[in-house]
This record gives sequence, structure tokens and C-alpha cells, in this order.
Amino acid sequence: MEFDLTKIKFWPKARAAVRLSAKTVINAVFAAVLSAAPLSAVQAMDLPEDLNIDLDSLVVSKDELVCLALNDYWEARSEVTAGRIAVAKVVLNRAMDRRFPSNICDIVKQTRSGKLNRCQFSWYCDGKTDTPYNPVQWRNSLKIAAAVLQRDSSFVDPTDGALWYHADFVQPSWALGYESTTVIGTHVFYREPSRTRRANARVPFVERLNAFAEWRIARDEQRMRTVALR
Repeated sequence: MEFDLTKIKFWPKARAAVRLSAKTVINAVFAAVLSAAPLSAVQAMDLPEDLNIDLDSLVVSKDELVCLALNDYWEARSEVTAGRIAVAKVVLNRAMDRRFPSNICDIVKQTRSGKLNRCQFSWYCDGKTDTPYNPVQWRNSLKIAAAVLQRDSSFVDPTDGALWYHADFVQPSWALGYESTTVIGTHVFYREPSRTRRANARVPFVERLNAFAEWRIARDEQRMRTVALR
């Protein structure tokens, strides 16, 4: 089965949810054009004028949309669609875990050491520019990010709750303590072993189709109630 991300809820009135099984996601084919584009740099914070993303339909701010798109661009733009969704889901899974920041931008820029090449996502501190240079690929990254950040997004998590991943050509020592959930494209995904208490506590939201939106909306409502009581 093929699906077209360009038809998934970018227009305000086009809100038909598309529920995809994990197998369908893994076998999905990105319908947007992936042909080569001129190597002219694009401004990361600027959304193309003709890319009609309804920002009001998202559960996050424009800045967080761009941060997730940047992570897709630098981490997964050469992957199949399922691989790109998987990488995005890892970021969202981290946002819902108290051990990580709750803001998407803080997650993709997270570093403990402040040293070169020591970030959670290597593209952010590799010493190179973070500005996308391929306009077509940048548009695709924005589409991917917008699709998974919809308030009524219906993409299953093909990683089954993964919080970590690495490229399949490396064998990092940190992976030894975790449980591999799947391999999609060139990435291997991990979570804590199923027998642990923390992993068991995460099962309910991992299995919900739109856990991140539900979590973000509930968090924002709680913050508003807290402010109102002051």
C-alpha cells in the first residue's frame, strides 16, 4: 500500500485521519518528489510560501515543527518513509519521558558535555552548518514533521516505543544495556528491556496512536490550570 504525505492534513479542512499498521508504515513509499535540487541554501526557520501547512492543526509551535524537520533532514532524509517516521517518533517518545526535555528543540539540541560531536543527535554539534541546502529535501522534512505533529495524527509508532537508535554500521557500547525493538532502513532502534519497571510503565502510551498529542494537550491544560490558581 502506498500513501501520499502531501494529502495528509496540511490544509485546514483536510483532516481525514489515516491509520497505518506498523507493516504498512514500514513498507510506505514517500510520494513527494525526491529528485535532485539546486544546492542553494534555504533558511531553516522559513516555511516555503507555497507549502500550506496549517500551523493551528499542530500540537506544537512552529519552532518545534522546524526543529523536528531539521532532525529529519540531517538524520534521516535518505531513509525510506518508515525510517523517517521512526526517527521522528524517537524524538516524540523522548519528549514524553521525564529523563529528557519536553520541548522538541531542546531534545534535538541536547548535549551533556558541550563538546564537538558529543550531542544526542550528532548533526547539531558536528561543527558544520545546520542550514538545509537542498530545498526539495527540506520541504519533504517539513511534511514529515507536520504529519506526525498533527493534533489528530494517526501514525503508529513503528519503533514500538524506542528512545534510542544508531546507524547499522556501528556497534556502540551503550546499546548493550537495551532491548532492540526493530531495524528500519539503516537504523537500529532500542528501548529499555521489557522486564524493567520503567519500560512497563511506558506501555500504555506507546500503544496509543497519537500519544504525543494527547500528552502535550494534557500537559498544556495542566499548566493553564496551574497559572489560573495563582
